[in-house]
Amino acid sequence: MADRRIDFTVDEELARRLRARAADLNTGLQDVILTELAAWLGDWGTSYAVHVVTSGESLAKLARLYYGETSKSAVIAAYNEIDNPNLLRVGQVLRIPNAKSTPVTPLRKGESPYVFGLHDRGGEHLMGWAGRKGWVLVTDEVGANANDWSGRNYADLSDQGYGVIVRINHGYNPRGTLPNAKYYAAFAKRVGNMVERSSGCHIWVIGNEPNLAVERPGGPEHGEVITPQMYARCFKLCRDEIRSRPGHADDQVVSAAIGPWNIQTKYGENPTGDWIVYFQHMLSLLGREVDGIALHTYARDGNPANITSEARMGWGFEHRRSMFRTYIDYMQAIPPVLRTLPVYITETNQNIAWVNQPNRWVQEAYAEINRWNANPTQQKIRSLILYRWERHTGDIWSLQGKDHVIADFRAALQHEYRWYG
Repeated sequence: MADRRIDFTVDEELARRLRARAADLNTGLQDVILTELAAWLGDWGTSYAVHVVTSGESLAKLARLYYGETSKSAVIAAYNEIDNPNLLRVGQVLRIPNAKSTPVTPLRKGESPYVFGLHDRGGEHLMGWAGRKGWVLVTDEVGANANDWSGRNYADLSDQGYGVIVRINHGYNPRGTLPNAKYYAAFAKRVGNMVERSSGCHIWVIGNEPNLAVERPGGPEHGEVITPQMYARCFKLCRDEIRSRPGHADDQVVSAAIGPWNIQTKYGENPTGDWIVYFQHMLSLLGREVDGIALHTYARDGNPANITSEARMGWGFEHRRSMFRTYIDYMQAIPPVLRTLPVYITETNQNIAWVNQPNRWVQEAYAEINRWNANPTQQKIRSLILYRWERHTGDIWSLQGKDHVIADFRAALQHEYRWYG
């Protein structure tokens, strides 16, 4: 291979030291530099993958594919002496130095690399227009009739490139997010039937906020309390049914989000009803029989400055965060054995009706989750889903028609907030 000349400049003091050191070793300066450079490089770059460019590919996409991060595009450009990264040609052969042994596994259809998301169908076009096709969470009430084989179609979303998460509820108040315990097996059969006959989704959340009284079968006054032990038993039955169905052996079955700041469910091991203790007990009981973890995190108001507040709860719970960063309490409580699992924040709002005025609450919320994900030592959060798009009687959190909140969301969508790549 022909020699190449590389010019670089050093300051006068370093130049004197280099010349003197070479003289001290009785060798030429170039020999010293070449020896030291070779030692610094080691065998880096001696192995590489070969990639033939296809239509629509860019250096950023190739860096994400082979290294898992777009910032490595400069490495590919330098190794292949590409001066203009926008001028890749179809059929061009590139060498990818020190690529992973295989390219980073592409996401399955129905998953999104972005953290953006909306609860309910109807507003996903906002993400599509921005070129940031995030997540859509759909909730479905299925009952506990083991002979019911009706399914659902979510392919309208996944076929367009959106991530799809479906939360499966037995019912809503007073029917309960889970049925009475004696119907757990029938409910699990119904869940399996529904999943088998549905299309366009492979991420299923079982139930919702089981520590809240309003989610109990029978209603908040006289309903059956759902302890972590009961939830875990029902969840495992549902997971076994889902993953036994044809084509669903690799589905993600995700644990229910636990309602923050709620102390309505007290039991022997948790006499204060601490929501984080409930969460820990639930996950410990599930062990490795869970494929993902759902969280809910809320704010007390629409003040964007409070997104990063470290304010604590009152008497008895001073160690718990009382603002948006309640999600950190959950993340830190995840058992070490489960810290490689996907985490989805499936609901966030301002805990009051959305404040429809110009501010940066939505932007700051997404920036906060992006900061969390930017730390490579921390378990990734795959979604922050705004609650909610649809209008429902008695539900004050609809985003429809709230132009300032929607504008805030659209501004957040201008950022490349990813959990993947």
